[in-house]
Amino acid sequence: GDEMNEHLLEMHMKNHGLSNEEMARRLCIDPATFYRKKKGISDFTRKELQKMRASLELSSEDVDAIFFDD
Repeated sequence: GDEMNEHLLEMHMKNHGLSNEEMARRLCIDPATFYRKKKGISDFTRKELQKMRASLELSSEDVDAIFFDD
C-alpha cells in the first residue's frame, strides 16, 4: 500500500487541536481503527480521506504528502 506520513498528519491534527479520539469520531470509526490506519497498517477509505481533508483544511499537496508519500 501507499506509505503514510504519520508525523505530518499529527502535525496538522495538532494545529487544529484534534485528538486521535476526535478525529476517529469525525470519521465515524473506532479510535483503535484510526490508530491502525494512521500507522499505515490499514488504509483510509476515500470517504475518510475526504472527511479528514475537510476537518484539517488540507490542500491537494498536503493530502499527497501525508497519504501518498513516496
